[in-house]
Amino acid sequence: MSSNPNASPPETNPVLSGYESFVQNTPLVTRYVMTTLTVSWFVSWFVDPVFPLANIPLFTIYHFELYRIVLSPLICSSLLSLIFAYISFTDNGKRLEYSMGSTGFLWLILTIGGMTNLVFVAVCLFFYYVTAAQAFLVMPSQGIWIILLGVIAVECSNAPEGTKRKLFVFEVPTLYYPIAILFLFSLFGGFSLAYLISVGVGYAYGYGYLDRLKVTNATFTRWEDGCLNNFTRRQGWVVGHAATGANAWLPLNNPAGNEEGGGWTPTAITRGRNANQETGGTVASAPSGGWGTPAKKDASSSKPAFPSSRGQTLGGGSTRTSDDARAARLAALERRAAASQGEENTP
Repeated sequence: MSSNPNASPPETNPVLSGYESFVQNTPLVTRYVMTTLTVSWFVSWFVDPVFPLANIPLFTIYHFELYRIVLSPLICSSLLSLIFAYISFTDNGKRLEYSMGSTGFLWLILTIGGMTNLVFVAVCLFFYYVTAAQAFLVMPSQGIWIILLGVIAVECSNAPEGTKRKLFVFEVPTLYYPIAILFLFSLFGGFSLAYLISVGVGYAYGYGYLDRLKVTNATFTRWEDGCLNNFTRRQGWVVGHAATGANAWLPLNNPAGNEEGGGWTPTAITRGRNANQETGGTVASAPSGGWGTPAKKDASSSKPAFPSSRGQTLGGGSTRTSDDARAARLAALERRAAASQGEENTP
């Protein structure tokens, strides 16, 4: 049976197309976090992830299950929470990761999530020993919002005076925007001690009280050349010297960088991270040949295939100039023409 040559091609799967677009346009750490939250939500249909992974002082301290301090922010058992995470975290995560680099952004969320959980455990144990109420030992700290609220607080802590951000139909002073979100959550979902601590940790980070936890760019580079080298080769990883700094907050349709309601950039995070000024880096994007198999590199080099500190363009691994390359091609053509002419003159 012959196939119809006029038959239209099969329609593309919208779900697959949407996922491919998400993979292509979302940097690696943000993509991994959102993918983990989605998997956690699907798993929650069959097994409750709160009991084995949530930061519950009774298990974290008395059973010495310290992994909960790191893994509890990746729990998602509510579809509504997952939707709001995609709306809020994906945009903020993209900007921060392009601004700081993937290593810096990963360290930021680990710092805020870890500090929030550590302070949460300390506060719960304090009230337990003071009041003898066992409810404080089984109070959970979980979900991506214990990171996201802290990140928002870091962003807003150094906002220029007088700027505002929209919360639905209301305009809230940028400095108090995280508190407004916390109040909204408490109004509809009940008070959460972990959320309150997360906002406090974010403000403390933004105002410089946690500067000792910040890591230098040189340390990030050593990590990328060492334990994170495998991840630097994957699609969407933003190498430190390719981070865009405060330029990640520039709107595409407004070169002046003034957003509606008073634009600003979170200098507490991006301070000193403008790669265009420091190292000549560019925004991390797919190389000219796509995200295929990485090009072969010199065995003595462990740097990923991103722009070097000399400011060469993305994918420009060679140090030869365009004039040298053009001269080499012309010489090759002349040799080929001379060889062909010699063969024709041979009897």
